[in-house]
Amino acid sequence: MDHDRFQKLVELLNQKELDAVFLAPSSDLKYVTGLDFRPDSRLKGALVTKEGKSFFLCPSLHRGDVKSIERDIPILEWNDNAWFQNTFKEGLSRVGLPHSPRIAFTRGIEAGDMIDAVQGTNVECVNGFSLLAPMRSIKNKKELELMRKASSMNDKMMEAVKAYIRPGIYESDIVRFVMNFHESHGGAPRIPGVSTGPNSGKAHYARDNNRVVQERDVVMIDSGGWYDGYSHDMTRTFFVGTPTDEQRKVYEIVLEAQLAAEEKVQIGAIPRDIDSVARDIITKHGYGEAFNHRLGHGIGMDGHEAPYISQGNDIPLVEGNCFSIEPGIYLEGTFGVRIEDLMMLTESGKEIITLFSKELTIL
Repeated sequence: MDHDRFQKLVELLNQKELDAVFLAPSSDLKYVTGLDFRPDSRLKGALVTKEGKSFFLCPSLHRGDVKSIERDIPILEWNDNAWFQNTFKEGLSRVGLPHSPRIAFTRGIEAGDMIDAVQGTNVECVNGFSLLAPMRSIKNKKELELMRKASSMNDKMMEAVKAYIRPGIYESDIVRFVMNFHESHGGAPRIPGVSTGPNSGKAHYARDNNRVVQERDVVMIDSGGWYDGYSHDMTRTFFVGTPTDEQRKVYEIVLEAQLAAEEKVQIGAIPRDIDSVARDIITKHGYGEAFNHRLGHGIGMDGHEAPYISQGNDIPLVEGNCFSIEPGIYLEGTFGVRIEDLMMLTESGKEIITLFSKELTIL
């Protein structure tokens, strides 16, 4: 149980004029309590009020998994015979919520369970999906160091996969290589995005084809995952053999856009303006419509979290933010290029933590 985070959450509830929040199984629950549950058919989670009172709704099956918090949070146990509704309502009564409380529900709870939990009460359900974002988007020194270490492992993976790519192997071979590297080094990878040739012309290729790498191919690899609970994420685009003139031109445009955006990053910078720097360069070269996503996303315990580096975000960046800068150009049916780095803002200024080369690489 992290008491500082618990207290900050209580302060946040008061700022947002919420009576309570239900932290369902998610990174939000882990962030505050340290409990690493995944959503399943048995509802569980911690309810915290704006007065700092709390309880943990716990299926009997998981009673032994919550020993680490039982000194801090009362455990209300329910079993499969009675199900959770009455126990949840008992918890609301115990913490003394008002007659018509406003309760935020975070990620990790199904809509049906939320409806069943509040049925027969006067609870006003509030979207708590981004409630903890102001807390979680500001990483402390320990979190930043964990993210540096995770990114350093991704650097090592990219160096290894660069030597592995060759004509004749399948996209699925590269996927397995990336995942095996991270798993064998203690990481928990997500399935990487690996797209070759015309498949790279889609920003998020869904691997609906199992294409063979060919001579003079584009190979785009987007590798993300976790080490010690914190994320890494990086995209690099390689060329198998000499690129065409257009491929080289597009790569240089994307790199120019990324470097310019990274130069714009600083404490106090507006994400919308950073996005515009990269987008304006790509548009100036005639590829504006081929850059069809935001410039970047925050990263931490989740692969995508606040702050988002997008046209719709005008909240200034602050010390402790960590995020991606990843412009791309995607020419559907032909090829695509994306280059993605992770950056963080520290007391010393800005820092790029993905150190693998992003100069045009011919394999």
